[in-house]
Amino acid sequence: MILRVYDSCNGSNLSQYHLRQRARKNSFNQMKRPSLALFIFFLISVATYGQSVSRTRVRTVESTTQISTVDDRIFAERAIAALRRLENDVITYRSLGDFEAGGKLARVPLETFQTHLQETTAEVEPMLNCITYDRLKIELSNALASYRDGDFWWESISQPRVVHVSALNYNAINRAPGDNALLATVPYTVAIHWRQAAKYLKRAEQLQNRDR
Repeated sequence: MILRVYDSCNGSNLSQYHLRQRARKNSFNQMKRPSLALFIFFLISVATYGQSVSRTRVRTVESTTQISTVDDRIFAERAIAALRRLENDVITYRSLGDFEAGGKLARVPLETFQTHLQETTAEVEPMLNCITYDRLKIELSNALASYRDGDFWWESISQPRVVHVSALNYNAINRAPGDNALLATVPYTVAIHWRQAAKYLKRAEQLQNRDR
């Protein structure tokens, strides 16, 4: 009897031991499930954040491009308006025959044009630095450079209002025949620069009005 009781006690102890093991496994499985759920939630959160960041970057790039385009148009309009004032000062001929028939280089004196050129240069150059559209910037820069070149050659043949007689005689004596021929072509060179400036300005206006 004693042995049987002992065996039954051992059996009950073993059964209790198995119950405890099962309880531990169940508790461990229950602990794993929330951990796995949290891990999945973390992955979903990271993926969602990455998508939101990428979308934000795309929107930022798009808005920056739009702002740059708007700024380019604003600066281009102001630069074109300033260069138009120089175009109104000079006379742009369509052909060599028209220039020979007209004979005049500008509607204003050289001194007036040079004053307007200095004002326009000071106004346009900062705008050119702000324009990001390279083709538009190049056309506007070329237009301004053409007016500068025309001013350079125009000044080379412009006679001052008050000149000493001895200076005139010295220049006439020491001037070579080739110099006279060169001076004769300078007005044509000036007219060509005016025409080039008008061409560049027209291209810039077309680019400014075209959708980028």
